[in-house]
Parts: sequence; C-alpha cells; structure tokens
Amino acid sequence: MDQLDRLEIGSRVFCMAAILGLIALTRAPENLLSLIIMMMVGTTAIYVTLATPLPPLVVMSAEALIAGMVIGLGLPESQVLLPYLVVLALLAGLSQGLLGLAVVTIAQLVAIVVLPMAFGAIDGMQQRVEVLAPWLLTALGIGLLGAWLKRGGRGPRVIALDPSYESARRLLSQLRTVARQLSAGLDSFGMSSQLLTVVHEHLEDEQSAVFVRTDGGVFSPLSYRGVGAREALLPDDATIKECWTRMEPTHLITAAGLADRRRWTVLPLRVGARMIGFVISASGATPAPATLKALMREVDEHSMRIDTALAFDEVRTIATTDERRRLAREIHDGIAQEVASLGYVVDEMAARSMNPDHVRELRSLRGELTRVVSELRLSIFDLRSEILPQAGLGAALTDYVRQVGSRSNMRVHISLDEAATRLTASVEAELFRIAQEAITNARKHSRASNLWVDCQVRPPNARIEISDDGCGILKRREDSFGLRIMQERASRIDASLSVASNKKPGAASGTVVRVTLNAATHELVREPSHP
Repeated sequence: MDQLDRLEIGSRVFCMAAILGLIALTRAPENLLSLIIMMMVGTTAIYVTLATPLPPLVVMSAEALIAGMVIGLGLPESQVLLPYLVVLALLAGLSQGLLGLAVVTIAQLVAIVVLPMAFGAIDGMQQRVEVLAPWLLTALGIGLLGAWLKRGGRGPRVIALDPSYESARRLLSQLRTVARQLSAGLDSFGMSSQLLTVVHEHLEDEQSAVFVRTDGGVFSPLSYRGVGAREALLPDDATIKECWTRMEPTHLITAAGLADRRRWTVLPLRVGARMIGFVISASGATPAPATLKALMREVDEHSMRIDTALAFDEVRTIATTDERRRLAREIHDGIAQEVASLGYVVDEMAARSMNPDHVRELRSLRGELTRVVSELRLSIFDLRSEILPQAGLGAALTDYVRQVGSRSNMRVHISLDEAATRLTASVEAELFRIAQEAITNARKHSRASNLWVDCQVRPPNARIEISDDGCGILKRREDSFGLRIMQERASRIDASLSVASNKKPGAASGTVVRVTLNAATHELVREPSHP
C-alpha cells in the first residue's frame, strides 16, 4: 500500500463521516440507506483496487457511475451526499490526471442527469440543475487541481512494485505465522519418519524408506525404518522408474532377502501434477487395493508437508548463500582493500627511512600485513565456497581442500567414499561448513605439515574426519567460537562431533576432528519377527 492508496482510503472515510454528521444534524434518516449503499460502493472500490489487477481508472469510473445513480435518483433529498462527488474527482485527478478526471466527470453527469431522464425523472429539472451545478463545478475545479499536482510531481508518489517481489513478500510474511502453527513444524526428517509410521500401520512392513529427488536428479533418502533397510532398499530398480512415470503405486517381488521382505510396494509422493519422491515398503504380502487406496490418501497429505519443508529448506539455503556472498564482497571491497593500502604506506615509509632498525621493523610490519591480506583472501574464498547441485559434498570438499593446499604450507591427503545416493542439500551444507571450519583451524593454528581429510557418505549416514600432525590441542581461548559453531551445526542435523588427539600412524602429535551423522537418529528400528 503506497501513499496514494492511503490518501484514497482516508479521503473516502473522512467524507463518509462528514456526511453522516450532516444527516444527524439535519435529522434526515431517510438518507441513511443511501449512505450505507455509498459506503458499500466505496469499500468495494478500495478492495478491488488493492487486491485485483483491474485498472484503477475502470474501478473509479464504475464507482462514480454507481454513486451518481444513487444521488441522482434520490434528489433532492440525497443532495447531502453530493460532497462525495468532489472526493472522487480529486482522487481521479491525482491518480489518473486529466484523462481520469474527464472519464469520472462524464460518468457522474451520465449517472446524475442522463439516467434520471431516461427513467422519466424530468420534473423539476431546473431545480435539479440549481442544486447540482455548484457541486459539479466544484468537483471539476478540485479535480483539475489534483491533475495539476500530479503533473507537477507534487502529488502522492505511486511506487511501481514488481508483482513477483510483492507476492514473495506477502508469502514470507505469512510464513512466519504459519510455521509456528504447523503440527509437525518444517522438519523434513521428522515428517518423513511420521510418513513411514503411517505406511507401517497400513502395510505392516518390515522395512521402508523415503526418497526425494534433488536438484541434481539424484534420489536422496530422508529416513529409513527397519533393521537393514539402508542396505536393502536402493532407488535403482525399474519398478521405481515405472512408479515415477505413472505416478501410481507399483509392486515388485525381489529375489534376495528374507521372505517377509521380498514384496516391495513403491508409493509415489505426489504434489498436484508432479512427483517429489517415493516410499519403498518391503513386506511379505502385496497389499489389497482397498488398503492401498486408503493409504495413498494419507501419503498425498504427507507429501504436501514434506514438499513444504523441502521448499523452506531451499529458501533458507538460498538466503544463507546470498548472505555469505554479500559478506565476501564487503570484506573484499572494504577491509581487504584498506589493509592492502596500509602495506603500500609501510613500503613508502621503509623507502624513506634512513634508520636500519626502523627499516627492519617496518619490513616486519609489512610481512604481517601481507599475512593478514592472505588470511582475508582465504576468508573470502571460504565464504564463497558452496556445494553445487550437480556435484555433491565430496566434489565440493575436494575442491576446497586442494585450494587450501595450494595456498598453505600443508600437504593435503583426501579420501572419499560416496554412495550413488546423496544427502539432502541442507545436511550436505552443514557437514561442509563443519569440515571447512576444522580445516581452517588446522591451517591457522596447528603448524602442521600434513592434513588428512576422510569423507564417507552412505545416506543417511555420513562421517567426515579431519586430522593433522601439528602441535595438538591447545588451550581454548574464552573468545573462541569456532568449536561452538561446529557443535551448533552438528546439533542442527543431529550429528555428533568430537575433537581429540591424533592417533594416526606416523603422527607424533596433532588433532583429529570427527563429525558423524548416524542413521539411527533418523530411522525407527523395529526388531524383525524372523531371524
């Protein structure tokens, strides 16, 4: 709502209140019905203008026509309503200029003069003209004043808003309230676990899993249920492709595994006309059609919840990435440039100084400034490093470690063991930032010669270990937040974090940081009925 919208609302409200006061003073209750009709017309015009894409000139012309008819058919008793015509003319001039004023004035004349004549209300025409003429001329003059103010740029400013951003703003504003009212919150892991519980209640399965499709086209598991489900339920069967194509439940009999787990039922996670993933349920029997139909009604409801949670995760990730890029730009254009310029000042001072001691101290200061600039550049690199949708955690970690090795004195060793499936984007991002912080600490404080990075990803399990052969665990400073931030990130994805002395062969001392994402935190385990 801009300044002009507020003016339109305030003008109408003030005019209606003034007319109500006049009716009360003149004790003419017969005009109350006409006033109520005018209020309804004005309220409708405001709502249509703010909430619909209908052109304001069309809305204002229709309002002037209806208001004129109410006044014209009720004269001379309705002359107390004539000030409303002045308000409409003023608003037409301010918002639409001369064209808007001309259209509204014609609509008023047609409604007040022409239509009553068409309905046979021609008696007392001279008296009607005497009553209407002053008000119509006043409305025309006020409207011309409004058009002049608009043309001179003195009227209320109308800000052209991008409808996409305006829609996004409204949705995000509503999200703050709606998110607190959702029964399951916006946790995709919790929602997927609830879905597996519902599937188990209907199918009495032994194993089940929820998979969603990532931006890179890879199926990522959200949660598992049942002993051995992670190893047994893999999203690489032709039946799953059939389910994805048809968007209907499909069945499969596997050749391996226990008898009570050989019949797979693949349930699509549908949101409208698209699919976001599927559920694999392994049991000993194919479910009845009636059971499957009842189950799919609940699965569709949970699909919408999971899709909403995933969308929220994506919005949060985009916002975090944009903020990190903004900080990187601020550091590069601000403090990094200023520190670099100080280095040039120190160089000039060293060149002018004739005192060898001063020159030595200035060169030492210049070396420290160079080190600070290098650290700032690495911080900018840290902030801009991210996981690409088509690459994954291992690729991002490899690129980052190689860059760190090329810009430091450490020799880096990296070992990757990744499955075909991937973790969700939010979990990958948190694991990457934890590893990034541990590597940065090793580079800055360990004075190590070697850095080992071991990454193992078996969704929904993952383990990353960063170790070095440096000076070992130092006493933590009171103003150090690195370990605390890593712990917060680990807690956010239900992972465990440990920091201990390095026991790697060949390393006399050093530190090892290990973050472990355990599938047990995201799956509901039930003892099998058969050995």
